[in-house]
Amino acid sequence: MDWDILIKGGDVIDPSQGLHGRANVGILGEKISAVGPSVDGDAQVVIDARDKIVTAGFVDLHTHNYTSNSKLPSLDADSTSLANGATTVLDAGTATPSEFPHYWETDLSEAKTRIYALIRMPMPYGPDPATVEQAAAVIKQYEDVLIGMKYHHSQHYVTLPLAREASDFGGGILMAEAYGAPIPQLLDYMNPGDIVTHTFHASFRYPLWDHRGEVWPAVWDAVDRGVYLDIGHGARGFSWRTMEHALNKGLRPSTISTDLHAGNVDGPTYDMPTTMSKMLALGLSLDEVVEMSTSIPAKALRQQDFIGTLKPGAQADVVVSELLEGEYKYLDVLHETRIGKQRIVPHTVIFGGQMYDGPRYEPIDMSHQHDAPPGFIEGT
Repeated sequence: MDWDILIKGGDVIDPSQGLHGRANVGILGEKISAVGPSVDGDAQVVIDARDKIVTAGFVDLHTHNYTSNSKLPSLDADSTSLANGATTVLDAGTATPSEFPHYWETDLSEAKTRIYALIRMPMPYGPDPATVEQAAAVIKQYEDVLIGMKYHHSQHYVTLPLAREASDFGGGILMAEAYGAPIPQLLDYMNPGDIVTHTFHASFRYPLWDHRGEVWPAVWDAVDRGVYLDIGHGARGFSWRTMEHALNKGLRPSTISTDLHAGNVDGPTYDMPTTMSKMLALGLSLDEVVEMSTSIPAKALRQQDFIGTLKPGAQADVVVSELLEGEYKYLDVLHETRIGKQRIVPHTVIFGGQMYDGPRYEPIDMSHQHDAPPGFIEGT
């Protein structure tokens, strides 16, 4: 056999290589072996991708998957992320430093999904406290999967400089939630390669712009120095109006992510392809959406040669999706609607050269509750 898996006739989109066109993809073992229109031969499995798009596995920079801790609204990564094309995810600080060894022994070691993680900086005088030195030591101990710290908006502002310091001492990155502190002050702590998540959120406690609607200069400075502006849809993290205003001002997201947890998996977030489809509804091109969901988040994880790409030698994480045409109603976290003309629907998910055939979570009735900020309710 020439290949273990041969994907034929698809519209291959790989922004990491500037590829967008009809091509075949050959997979041997766990690796991408060849990509191009002339790639052919015998294979154990042949996938007919005609009339479909072929991309690298999606990389979701914001999930919560610590299911072995029953106190947390976490989700099984395989049935909610991997089954929907997100072959790699970043657990965004679900566990504290003291909890992480248990998380690693349970969920992380058992999942088929490739899960990287951040740890959440706890209150220094609250429940489950940790020092900067303790947090940094945990990052170093689990450096293969644990890549830094998370500043969560529910924590006191005092934990932001502590998270920054622990990230630096541990050799990791810092992710901070955009509604955790005033944006200019928050961005003072963000270094090149760090991630701001929930960037285009619905709560106007800490907006991206001043009273005139002009984007804070600190935001432009952060973009220039290489800070990633992540979507982090979630239960409060994404508003149509916020994103539309930002796009009108020339401010674009760096990466697309879901913030999937039990409070939004039944809507309005659902999954990575739905979140990507919402970006298409906003007018971003398919190539931009794929790039924000593959090669750019892979770079944010410092894994750009391993995942998020179809380059030969990279991990064989591939998604074959149908791009449906029609009219699709999409919700933001305020339950405002927009109509999109396209919908991304994964048909085949390959991770590390293996075809996923496990369960896929089926959403039930949406129970998501929302609080519209003043002025965001129609008619006010």
